[in-house]
Formats: sequence, C-alpha cells, structure tokens
Amino acid sequence: MSDDQQTPATRARLLADQLRAQGHDEAADHLDKTLTGSDQPSHVDETGHGFLHALRDACQTILTAIEAIDPVSITAIDELRLEVDKHLLPHGEGKHEGM
Repeated sequence: MSDDQQTPATRARLLADQLRAQGHDEAADHLDKTLTGSDQPSHVDETGHGFLHALRDACQTILTAIEAIDPVSITAIDELRLEVDKHLLPHGEGKHEGM
C-alpha cells in the first residue's frame, strides 16, 4: 500500500513507530495514547486526520518563514509544499493550498 492510500490513523501509527525508533519514546507514547483514546475506529481516524492536518499546517508555516527569509528559494519551497501535502493530507482531500 502506498503512502497515498493509507488512512490518517495508519500514517500516524507509522509516525509513532518512527519516533520510537529515533529514541523519542515519550512523544511516541503520547501519540499512541491519542490514537487509542477510544475503541471506536472512527474516533481513531478523526484523531489521526486532525493530527496530520496540524502537522501539515506547522510544516507550511515553517516553509512560509523560510520563503520570507530567502525569497530566492521559492521554487524549492513550492516543491517542498507539494511533498508536504502529498504526505500529510489524507487521501482524497484537496491539492496544494497556498499560504
């Protein structure tokens, strides 16, 4: 299954695993607790969905700051924005939304 076909909850769980592998156990545990806050799968999907949107917004804000500091990098920043959207927008949602 490609990244584009994974549910937000699945991607959030993979992120928790990656955090744990990098030694960020506390952050991974917090993310796991957030994902398992309810036994209902719809709640887990909504939580993962919200988490991915928040992460995407944070990344886009950072990219906007970099663009303001170094306007020459606009082409590279636009490519990074597309990659952020590709990986952090749940499958089927709108495309790149400029900030």
